[in-house]
Amino acid sequence: MVDAYINQIATAVPDYDVHQKFLEFVPSLLNDERQRNLLRRMAGKAQIEHRYSFLKPHPEGKGFDADGFYQPGCFPDTQTRMRFYESHALGLAIRALDQINFAQHKDSITHLILTTCTGFYAPGIDIQIIEHYGLKSSVERTVVGFMGCNAA
Repeated sequence: MVDAYINQIATAVPDYDVHQKFLEFVPSLLNDERQRNLLRRMAGKAQIEHRYSFLKPHPEGKGFDADGFYQPGCFPDTQTRMRFYESHALGLAIRALDQINFAQHKDSITHLILTTCTGFYAPGIDIQIIEHYGLKSSVERTVVGFMGCNAA
């Protein structure tokens, strides 16, 4: 049996902490006060302190994000959300990998394990990372996605 080691781990999050905005906005989407109270209770019990996004929070209470990506009654479809994800995913991955001087180790990397709780696209962020850093084509790839925060 071959020994395996995790030598380094890096993380990166989008620029905006939107957790407070999320807690303010989401209850406004519910018509029933009982449902709003239940949501608030569940959010409190979840013990989530931060929630990050590339969507800049709306400065007022009228909407979730400053650009109107999420409008009450008119949320973007899956294709639109996945395109938004694709436009930011590689940059965020590079931000994490550059923290550990990933490029310096490119010739000794044998496995790439990537977690994401947000989205997917093809050919995929794993392939883009391999191409961006010039990794060997023999690198074994594992993508753990669409598991929410459990992906981490």
